[in-house]
Amino acid sequence: MFDIIEKLGNCTIHHGKSNNRIYLMEYNSKDENIIIDRIEDLAEKEEYSKIVLKIPENAIQQFLERAYHIEGQIPRYFMGKENCIFLSKFLLPERGKSDKEHIYKKNIAIARTKLQVLPESLHSNFTLQKMDEKRAPEMVALYKKVFLSYPFPIFDTHYIIDTMKDNIAYFGIYYNKELIALSSSEISYKYKNAEMTDFAINPEYRGKGLAKHLLNTMEKEMKNQGIQTVYSIARSLSLPMNCTFSSVGYKYGGTLLNNTQISGQIESMNIWYKN
Repeated sequence: MFDIIEKLGNCTIHHGKSNNRIYLMEYNSKDENIIIDRIEDLAEKEEYSKIVLKIPENAIQQFLERAYHIEGQIPRYFMGKENCIFLSKFLLPERGKSDKEHIYKKNIAIARTKLQVLPESLHSNFTLQKMDEKRAPEMVALYKKVFLSYPFPIFDTHYIIDTMKDNIAYFGIYYNKELIALSSSEISYKYKNAEMTDFAINPEYRGKGLAKHLLNTMEKEMKNQGIQTVYSIARSLSLPMNCTFSSVGYKYGGTLLNNTQISGQIESMNIWYKN
């Protein structure tokens, strides 16, 4: 069962038992006097173990006063001007602890040493293209091959098609006629930013820099659409993905501890941004 996205007052949240958390995806200042109580009431009712909020910097003080702490940031997230702050509260002590923090720190340190280089041209047997609706079954098949589980229903062709029609642009790489790599740009036209996400590489073709090619193509597409800030929330345990972002000029924005259910377990996630 996937978590759901819905309105809580004028704000938008993503919540459910899969991630065992509430994620405030879009804050609305109309609810500034009530949103904390409403979120915490829901968390108590559903017995969630974490609350994570994505908030404009000018609105964070009331949350800090209620024992939320800063886990990360994306500068110039809103319209290329105002910073976005990630605030969290752990409702169970064990959710706020990890025995893998030394791995996260090591991966970040290694990633930051990577030189900023553009990818070489794809070999002639590889083709990179923007995906369309008729490709949805192939996309679902690759996502199922790569991920045991995922926080959003990317294993559903209807979800893929619906999001294509809405605000997500998908890109894929084919080797001959086989789809071997995927990614997407989740676009906020309102705030002029885009999340670079849903990277999936067939295990047989890893180590060829395919994610970097996808990322480079998506950035060009987003720039053409007037997007000013791009970012990603990458698995902290995945050294290759963290190196990919760092090596093309993304900056580290913080770690969201025990944040996202992916491939069968709750994992910590690193924020990377570029503007």
